[in-house]
Amino acid sequence: MIQNTPDTSTPRLIALDWGTSSQRAWLLGDRGRILDARRPDFGLLGATGDDPGSRTRDYEAAFDAACGDWLAASPGLPAIACGMVGSAQGWREAGYLTTPTDLAIDAADLTTVPHPRGVLHLVPGLRVAPAADGTVAGDVMRGEETQIIGALGMLTPTDSPLTIVLPGTHTKWTRVENRKIVSFATSMSGELYGLVMQHGILGRTAHGGVRDDAAFERGLVTGTSVPSRGLPAELFGARALVLDGLLDPASVPDYVSGVIIADEVRHLLPQFALGGRILLCGNADLCRRYAAALRVHGVVAEMVAEEAAAQGLWHVAIAAGLVEQTPSTNHQKETP
Repeated sequence: MIQNTPDTSTPRLIALDWGTSSQRAWLLGDRGRILDARRPDFGLLGATGDDPGSRTRDYEAAFDAACGDWLAASPGLPAIACGMVGSAQGWREAGYLTTPTDLAIDAADLTTVPHPRGVLHLVPGLRVAPAADGTVAGDVMRGEETQIIGALGMLTPTDSPLTIVLPGTHTKWTRVENRKIVSFATSMSGELYGLVMQHGILGRTAHGGVRDDAAFERGLVTGTSVPSRGLPAELFGARALVLDGLLDPASVPDYVSGVIIADEVRHLLPQFALGGRILLCGNADLCRRYAAALRVHGVVAEMVAEEAAAQGLWHVAIAAGLVEQTPSTNHQKETP
């Protein structure tokens, strides 16, 4: 009997990490191999108004623009998405799993969204319940849980404690024990940086920003100083340094980035780095910045590429039965 070798270039799954301001779309083949990748600009903020009908039309159009040709070439190809597309302001609300959780997501946990070319399956987010007495707020994440699934799949299986930091607009600090997410916290450092530099006095102080690693390192030292004057005071220090001729206006963005990231790390590192490895997962440049901030505290972190989300979506699709873990092979009988 002749057994055909499976074609690893055959599309198996469309996977999307669909966030607030953008989306990443992957066409995946056997074993989650990336066959094609796209980064459209349409995110949750691109949907118009609060009217469900117009929002649905916007999402359908954006999905078709990103993946329509893939589906035209492979009709019936399963599609799965994580991120803010499943939020209350997204295409369809996908709910949350509550920590602690082992992220064993199955078909029953997915939310299905019919569209003209088929069905899109949405991955639920994660939540931390607020304290019963109301003194401590809860927390939520969407999209990062899938990156974590992918990152864990890239590591040698272990029950040792692990801290996974996912830098971004809303950076997540996640504690994993016995391969379960036991807690996490969100820092709005990326959004704060954008607001400060786009709408504040520091944005006017900066002129023609250029990459300046020395200014970033200087901001890290300032943001880690003891005693600290507090983040608002240290941020305004950037303007004073420029006026005194001690900081080039073009270096303000990197200096401010250092101050903000240093403040975040100094507060969250003691809560989440309770032994075990620290893993950075996400954009390479952001991970580089967080690694530098952690080194100030004597911590060396490992890094995982942001494509971990694609691998996470592949693992969820397998667990939910959307794709086969090992594709079936075609058999041909030899002619006698």
